[in-house]
Amino acid sequence: MGSGGIGLLNLVIALVIGLIIWRASISMIRLLGTPPPEVDPEDVVDVEQDYKCTVCGTEVTMTVQNVSEASPPKHCREEMVPVWRP
Repeated sequence: MGSGGIGLLNLVIALVIGLIIWRASISMIRLLGTPPPEVDPEDVVDVEQDYKCTVCGTEVTMTVQNVSEASPPKHCREEMVPVWRP
């Protein structure tokens, strides 16, 4: 295979990589352009609950929560555990 074949192979590889990057970029832009789901104000209630991450120790206080989505927040890809304060 001569030097012309190597140049053509490099061009094809560059085009494939460029196409992959382009498709990923378009997907990310579409994802960012999608609006968040609508939340019914009647489904949101006031709470005062502390949670702690079991992996890194980060703590967060929830002040409002959606009653239809009552799962604990996630941190470090794990669900946080409730912390009970007197």
